[in-house]
Amino acid sequence: MKIDQRIFPVYTELTKEPITFCEVINANAFEYPFFNDGVVKTRKETSFKKKYKLREISIPNESELLELKGFIFHTSHCGSTLLSRMLNKSSEIRVVSETEAINGLLLAYLLNGLTEKEILNQLNSIINAYRQPIGEEKYLIFKLTSWNVFMANLFQKLYPSIKWIYIDRKTEEVVKSLHKSDGGMEGWFNHPVDVLRRHFLNKDFNGTSKKEYLFDLVEQHRIHANKFKNDNLCLITYPNFLDQFSTIILPHFNLKYSEQEIEEMKHTMAFNSKLYKKEPYIQA
Repeated sequence: MKIDQRIFPVYTELTKEPITFCEVINANAFEYPFFNDGVVKTRKETSFKKKYKLREISIPNESELLELKGFIFHTSHCGSTLLSRMLNKSSEIRVVSETEAINGLLLAYLLNGLTEKEILNQLNSIINAYRQPIGEEKYLIFKLTSWNVFMANLFQKLYPSIKWIYIDRKTEEVVKSLHKSDGGMEGWFNHPVDVLRRHFLNKDFNGTSKKEYLFDLVEQHRIHANKFKNDNLCLITYPNFLDQFSTIILPHFNLKYSEQEIEEMKHTMAFNSKLYKKEPYIQA
């Protein structure tokens, strides 16, 4: 197997006994704004097409694995993807962005009444699988999907000393941005049943409009971030954090950038972070 390819988790099936499937992944997949998009785009670069179950892959010893530096939780549409791209400018850092391996597992946990113990065991296995080394990388950071903050306590139970960040943004600005989108949690409003969305709303919510739904959704993200607040939390806001990368974010994760990496990081801010291809960022 080539040095730039290893078997990594790709997605987890939403079943009563959730199975995480893995593939041989090219290292370039981690450079994409969203990991699963990177898997699809780089799949043709790998010569191995077989799918493996997570329990079938062999993980190196702890001493050989990347050091887990932390987790990025966030509201939504708050610059979290930009932050992950800024962190990816170091050749020593791998950022796993919104993997469906974790999303599928957490949704299975919510929808199928699974026990916390079995979810923690599988979540730990998924995270360790992403710690497999490739090339110069030394550190690992997860940028999670926004609704994962509702279950931040699971990550804290597994890793009680690991640092985490929560990115917030003014509610009105988030809702305005979400209204322009048609995917993710904002799209759940249009689903004919509330089996999924009710897990993320105030239990007394009785709004009927999408705007009311989005306002409550954003507020519940914030409430849960504060609910799980501890000494490992660094709370930052968009756009302020763009000027705090070197002074707050890197020290929080105990990371250092070279002058060249700082310049490359600043260059990243000029482009649309949600696109792999460089296109100038134009503020709406």
